[in-house]
Amino acid sequence: MPCYNSIDGEPASVSHRLLTELLRERMGFDGLCISDYGGISNAHEVQRIGETIGETGFLAMEAGMDMEMPKAIGYGEKLKEMFRSGQADTELLNRTVLRVLEAKFRMGLFEQPFAMDGESCKKIFEEKEGAELSLRSARESMVLLKNNGVLPLSGKIKKLALIGPHADCARKFFGGYTHLCMMESVYAAASSIAGVEGSPESGQIGGAMLPDGEPVNYVPGTKIQSDEAELFNDILRLQKPGCRSLLEELKERMTDTEILYVYGYPVAGKDQSRFEEALQAVREADVVILTLGGKHGTCSMATMGEGVNAADINLPECQDAFIKAASVYGKPLIGIHFDGRPISSDTADQYLDAVIEAWSPAETGAQAVADVLLGAYNPGGKLPVSVAYHAGQIPIYYNHPNGSAWHQQESIGFVNYVDVPHTPRYCFGHGLSYTQFEYSDIHISTAEIGAEESVQISCVVKNAGNCAGDEVVQLYLRDRFASMTRPVKELAGFKRIHMEPGEKVRVTFTVQADQSAFLDRQMRWKVEKGEIDVEIGSSSEDIRLKGTYRITEDRWIDGAKRAFYAKVQKDKV
Repeated sequence: MPCYNSIDGEPASVSHRLLTELLRERMGFDGLCISDYGGISNAHEVQRIGETIGETGFLAMEAGMDMEMPKAIGYGEKLKEMFRSGQADTELLNRTVLRVLEAKFRMGLFEQPFAMDGESCKKIFEEKEGAELSLRSARESMVLLKNNGVLPLSGKIKKLALIGPHADCARKFFGGYTHLCMMESVYAAASSIAGVEGSPESGQIGGAMLPDGEPVNYVPGTKIQSDEAELFNDILRLQKPGCRSLLEELKERMTDTEILYVYGYPVAGKDQSRFEEALQAVREADVVILTLGGKHGTCSMATMGEGVNAADINLPECQDAFIKAASVYGKPLIGIHFDGRPISSDTADQYLDAVIEAWSPAETGAQAVADVLLGAYNPGGKLPVSVAYHAGQIPIYYNHPNGSAWHQQESIGFVNYVDVPHTPRYCFGHGLSYTQFEYSDIHISTAEIGAEESVQISCVVKNAGNCAGDEVVQLYLRDRFASMTRPVKELAGFKRIHMEPGEKVRVTFTVQADQSAFLDRQMRWKVEKGEIDVEIGSSSEDIRLKGTYRITEDRWIDGAKRAFYAKVQKDKV
């Protein structure tokens, strides 16, 4: 599926260079090429390719696009007429039809042409294994970014303040392209009436109505449509009848604790009209949990998602303001961040005692978060991205090339920006635990390897704490010197391991020489002789062990067949 973007001025959807020369001829792809939704229309109407939509469709088919989604527009009547009239060669159509048929044969659609009926699908969705997998995914995705010792929570808490827009709204656990999100977006699109008079500052737009008669409200001071409507709660109860909010989950499990719930602040904007009630709960509580972040989704009800963009990557102004106001009372403050992007906030860094990145944990999100809060599950997730302090740092990623603004080393200029550090707020691979892990005894099987050989790199990891937990052991490689500028480091392999207290495990990575291959000046994949630095650690910056080996020869290779990640095995010690 080609993207909507243009490469060197040529939209990917109509690029023979990308869809045929690169994808099929060089990379060996022999499957079906399908447009992104509206990709051909976008090339015509937005990128202004082709005088007619039929001409754009012909260019896409000629480039190597086999199927248009979601319906025939570029591949519609105007393109049909081009084939009927002889303007387009029917051999092109034959090639495209053949690829579609080949895909159907591969998937067995001629033997089983009909999809399951609704009831059969529903039974599959309701199977116990699905719920178990959802919970496991939610638990393992939790990333403990910060912990000053307040987590896990003590069982002796008398009053717990739970504040924030996600606390009593399980719908905000679902990200874009989930079934719930799609249902919400249908109603949002139907209710977004162009030209309706009204003021977002009032929180309402006069005249716009939801299908059940409720008025369409907006987050005060913003153009973001509020999802605080009973209609959407009804949809959730219909789709996911067992899905609980965090408030419901904590009340169920913390029966000896009085939970003071207050909405507090919205998912966006500056509104502080509900601060006083929430601050009263802070004053009364022993511990305070703040749910933070926006709403991940689509259309007018989301603060971020596909087609929903923001210039500011930090927490909403109202949430930063509340954190600062709540910190005055000296209570332990725990932040749980829900969103499709990671938390970035100077205020959270300064005033919160613990921060959990919960992402979009879906239907079992409340249980997963509660498990982490109460110590029933030890978080072991790691960040799959580098988190910037400020949008001005972006793009920021762990494998920047040598000499970039992030990793200047001996380069010209000052190391930091004049107003923020040059490094990320949280680095790629970062994530804390309720236990501690020790690394030792690095072993590299050989000092030298040929271009077609491999090396085994291993180390011992010990759970040195008092509780069981998961560690993600990360292996990074660095091409010390090369004929092209190379990244400062690259993730070569990783392994998530579960260990009981005191347990030791040896983790062994088998690394192929061609994992260090790169594109040379002629855009050929090259394995180049030279020193390869080895780093093993708990994150891209928390490196515990180092070593080196050497590749002894140059070799040009078929890039489609090179290794991407090391094979990994673990053995008890």
